[in-house]
Amino acid sequence: MLGAVLIVAAGPAAPAAAHGGGQPIPDAAYYRADLDAVTPPPPGVRVRVDPGGEWIEITNSGPAEVVVLGYSREPYLRITATTVQENQLSQTTYLNRSLFADTLPAGQDPAALAPAWQTIGSRGTARWHDHRIHWMGQARPPAVKADPGHPHPVGGWTVHATAGGQPFTISGQLRWLGKPGEGGAQIPQWLLLALEAVGIVVLAGVGLMTRRRRRDRQVPPGAVAAPVTDDVTTPSG
Repeated sequence: MLGAVLIVAAGPAAPAAAHGGGQPIPDAAYYRADLDAVTPPPPGVRVRVDPGGEWIEITNSGPAEVVVLGYSREPYLRITATTVQENQLSQTTYLNRSLFADTLPAGQDPAALAPAWQTIGSRGTARWHDHRIHWMGQARPPAVKADPGHPHPVGGWTVHATAGGQPFTISGQLRWLGKPGEGGAQIPQWLLLALEAVGIVVLAGVGLMTRRRRRDRQVPPGAVAAPVTDDVTTPSG
């Protein structure tokens, strides 16, 4: 169900770690993730979010240590001004590496485990794919399914973290942009059939009027036009 995580160092350095996998979400290009607020904003901490929902990025140039909490509120990433570390015992680390829940450590509370930190970067910036900021379902949200051609709010998202032990939240909204060529008013089938019948009648009337005009042009002046009948050939006997 869950996809990839990418954690990279800032600047021109190569990615510190890459976790692959994940099924593509249908219509992913038509969703937008918006960052609303960092509350309260820790000194020296800057947050960015990819509008396509691919990643969150935190840069910490402040004095406090930032810890990003995972899907079960367990310590997931630790970011200082000079290092980025990933908790190797975090369930979020496991979930972001695999689509299958059986890769999780069993029988333990993830929030109660002592973190096993591994350094993955040295520039104080972490960027990772977070499943909380994008639509995870293979099916569309109900409002989108009912009317995919127009924009819709999908819902709010929140990522929890701490700075120097003090909690703060990263929050935003997920939107559906509207998919061109889908949705809109549909013409009922009965109306299509009625319009077709009217069209047939109109065409028949036009054809009849055309035939009459042709006959009128062929009658000599002063003569009486023969009545219009169907073109039926009668065999002589």
